[in-house]
Amino acid sequence: MISSKFPAIKWTAPPSASHVLHLIRAERDVQKALQIFESASREDSSGYRHDHATFALMASRLASSGHPRTAESLLSRAFSELGNPPAESSFLPLIRSYSRSHHPLDSLHLFRRMTSVFLLRPSHRSYNATLAALVANNQLSSAKTLFNEMKSAGIPFTVTSFNILIKALCSSSSSSSGALEAAIRIFHRMPGRGCPPDACTYNTLIHGLCKNGRVNDARNLFDEMPQHKLSPTVVTFSSLIHGLCISGHLDHALKLFEEMSDQGIKPNVVTYTSLIDGLCKGGRSIDAMKLLDQMARRGFSPNIITYTALIGGLLHSKKLQESLEVFDGMRLRGRKPDAGLYGKIINALCDSRRFHEASNYLDEMVMSGIVPNRLTWSLHVRIHNMVIRGLCGAGELIRAFRVYVSSRRRGISIEVETYGVLVELWCRKGEVEKALGVVEEMVVDGCLPDSSVWWSVMEVLWGGRQVGEEDELVWEELVFCDGDHEVYEGKVS
Repeated sequence: MISSKFPAIKWTAPPSASHVLHLIRAERDVQKALQIFESASREDSSGYRHDHATFALMASRLASSGHPRTAESLLSRAFSELGNPPAESSFLPLIRSYSRSHHPLDSLHLFRRMTSVFLLRPSHRSYNATLAALVANNQLSSAKTLFNEMKSAGIPFTVTSFNILIKALCSSSSSSSGALEAAIRIFHRMPGRGCPPDACTYNTLIHGLCKNGRVNDARNLFDEMPQHKLSPTVVTFSSLIHGLCISGHLDHALKLFEEMSDQGIKPNVVTYTSLIDGLCKGGRSIDAMKLLDQMARRGFSPNIITYTALIGGLLHSKKLQESLEVFDGMRLRGRKPDAGLYGKIINALCDSRRFHEASNYLDEMVMSGIVPNRLTWSLHVRIHNMVIRGLCGAGELIRAFRVYVSSRRRGISIEVETYGVLVELWCRKGEVEKALGVVEEMVVDGCLPDSSVWWSVMEVLWGGRQVGEEDELVWEELVFCDGDHEVYEGKVS
C-alpha cells in the first residue's frame, strides 16, 4: 500500500502541468513520483490544479507498480475534482494490473464502474482488456457473459476480440472437441468479418490443437501462415515443437528446431524445455543433457521446469549419478529446487539403498526452509519414512532417530512400520526408556502398536528383569490398547 504521508517539496517556481508530467515520467520510484504529484497539488498560491493527463499518468504509474486500488482511488478523485470523468484509456492500465495480480473479478468490477459511476460508454478496447483478464485467469463463465454483452451492445469485434474468444475456447477446462471445433469455425469466419487472423490467432489455435493431440492439423496451420504473409514467431515454433514432443514425434520436433535457426528465430527457454522434456520421456536423456549444455552456451538460463524435466527423465532412465550431477549444477547456478524435485532425488537414492546420502539431501531441504505442498505431501511422508527405516537397516540408529524427531516436529506422519523398526532397534540396544518414549509418541499420534512392538518391549523388560512399576504400566497399556492381549498372556505366563 502506498503511503499517503509525504514530506513537503519546495517548488522554486510555480508548477505547471507539463513540468509535473515531465517530473512524474522521469522519476523511477513510484513513491517519489506520487510525492511529486501530491506536493504540486498543495501549491495553492500558484493556482495549479492537476488535469486529467496528470491524473492518468500517475494512475498508470501506480497500476504498473502493482497498486491498482490506489490508482482507482486517484481516478475517482479526478472525477470529483474536475467534474468530468477521465478518458477510457486511463482505466486500461488498471484493468491489466488487476489481471497481472490474478484479481480478474476486480478488473470486471472496474469495467462495471466505468459505466455505473464514471458514466462512460466502453469501447472495444475496454471490453477486450477485461475479456483478456478474465480468460487469462480462467474466469471463462464471466468472459462468456461479457462476450454476449459486447455483442448485444453492438460493439464491433476486432482481431483482438476474436483472438481472446479463440483462446477462451482453446482453454476450456473440459478441453472438449466441441469447444475446439467452435474455435476453428470462428477462425475461418474471421476474414469474412473484416478481421483476417494474425500471428497471435495462429499461435493460439496451434497451441489448442497440439494440446488436444491434433498435431497434424496444427502443422497444416503452421505451413499456411506464409501464404497469408505471416511469419511464425518463437511462440508458434515452441507450441508446435511441444505438440510434436508430447505426441512422440521427437525427430520431427528436432527438425523443426533446426528450421527455427535457419529462419533466424532464436529459441527461448520454453522451446528448450519442451524439447528436453520430450527427449527425456522418449528415453533419450543423453540427447537432453546435450541440449542443456547448448542452452548454457547460448546464454539461456534453464528454469526449474527445465531441470525438473531433465532430472525426471534421467531418473526414469536409471541414470541416478547423472541426475545428481544435474541437480548439483542447478543449485550452483542459483536455481532453488522445490520440494517435489528434492522428493524425486531422495526417493531415487532410497530405491538405490543410498540412505545416508538421502538423509543428507533431506537435511539440506529442511535447512533451506523448503516445505512440501499439498501435491508433494504424500511423497514426502513416504520418503521420510523410507529414510528412517533405511538408516535403521544400515545400523545408523542415532541418525535415523534424529530424522524421526525432525519429521514429527514438522508434522510428517510416521508410519506404523517405522515406529516398529525404531522400537525394535532401541530394544536390541537395551535402551528401553527410548523405546517406551517412541511407543508413547506412537499412541499419542493415534497409531495402535501391534503385537511385535509390544513383544519387543516386554521381552527387554523381562529379559533384563526390569519388573516393577514401569513393567506394570507397560502391561496395562498392552491390555487396554490392544485387543489381542491374550496372545501376550500366552507368551509371558
